Formats: sequence, structure tokens, C-alpha cells
Amino acid sequence: MKSMIGIVCFLIMSFLPALSQIQDFKTKNSSNQTERTQMLDLLRGEVKKLIRQEVVFVVDHFKVSSDYAWFEGSVQRKDGAEIKLPSEDYDCCKATCLFVKRGAKWSITEYGAFGTDVWWAGIGQRFPRAPRSIFPEYGSHYE
Repeated sequence: MKSMIGIVCFLIMSFLPALSQIQDFKTKNSSNQTERTQMLDLLRGEVKKLIRQEVVFVVDHFKVSSDYAWFEGSVQRKDGAEIKLPSEDYDCCKATCLFVKRGAKWSITEYGAFGTDVWWAGIGQRFPRAPRSIFPEYGSHYE
């Protein structure tokens, strides 16, 4: 009997991350402001290193569940001017990012900005603990 209880507890604990609530961070509000700002500041820093310009994001999709978050949005210069890309190999102005939470801090696991390819294809295979529910319904993000 004790072994059966142990197995049931193990199964419940294994599936808890998949059952966790999905939070929508598309719009900043009082309940997500701190985490959302922390994550977008991380991504802003990476984009600034890439193009050496201060940027803001127009968020199209930003879902969080358990310790993972998926962001998709457009990049704009903070001053409203046109973004100057470093070369013709870049395509303006989309950004995507997979965040992971370790302890109390979010970090960037993988991201792409100004890309001309679909870098995230198969991300679910590379990060099988990332809940499918954070990704958009369309496309092959997860597979």
C-alpha cells in the first residue's frame, strides 16, 4: 500500500508543471509588472548589444507557465526613429525569446532578433519541460 501511495505522489509531482496556470504577460499590469519588466529588460539588453540602439517592444504574444515563458513581438527604437540594422543579413523588426526561471530570476534560454529564418523550430524537443501552452497555436514552435 505504501508503495502505491508513493507511485501516486510521484505521478502527481511529475505532472504538476504541465498543469500549472498559464499567465498572459502581453499587457503589463500590477500582478506581472516586476517579472515582465525583468524579462523584457534582459531581452532589451541583448538586442542593444546586437544593434547598439535603445529599444522598446510591441508585444504580440507573451505567455508564462511554470518556469518558462515565450515572447514574440516587434522591436522599435525608444526614440521613435527608424532602426538601423548592422547589415542586409538582418530582417526588421521581429524578436522572439524563450525565458526560463531559475530560482527567483528569469534568464534567456534562446532568442532571435531580426532573423531571416525560423530559429525556434523544434524548440519543444530542445526544451521538453517548456509547456506547449506558452507557444502560439500556429506554426511549428513546439515540434
